Amino acid sequence: MKPTRVIVANEPRLLRGMLRRALAQVPGLQVVDEIADPTELLTRLRETKAEWVIVSLWPNGALPPVLEVLLSEYPLICLFGVAADGSQARVKCPGHPEQTVSGLSLDDLVAILCSRAAQLEARLDVSSKMGSHSV
Repeated sequence: MKPTRVIVANEPRLLRGMLRRALAQVPGLQVVDEIADPTELLTRLRETKAEWVIVSLWPNGALPPVLEVLLSEYPLICLFGVAADGSQARVKCPGHPEQTVSGLSLDDLVAILCSRAAQLEARLDVSSKMGSHSV
């Protein structure tokens, strides 16, 4: 199975760096980019073809609105928004309702990234097989 490609694009810089280093140690995950400015995400997704983007939640606990543009161009991307203090996270993947996760650990984060990637890969595989059989 190919590694799950992740862009780490959250603030503060220290949290972003710690996440990048921690995720780089996980077999099956590949951190393909680390960026500070979410407005660069469209360009970076084109270049890296990442499946996941990790961003900071807004103070009200919502995903940044700029991500709606991202999702319109990349509808298969999964988003993982995390509060700067780690108290809460939001997960948004195609075909699944947006979820809120509290009391998140690094193990929880890894499990979410890996499980959703496996589900998405299986769905894409089925879609490509169905498309190749169409008349």
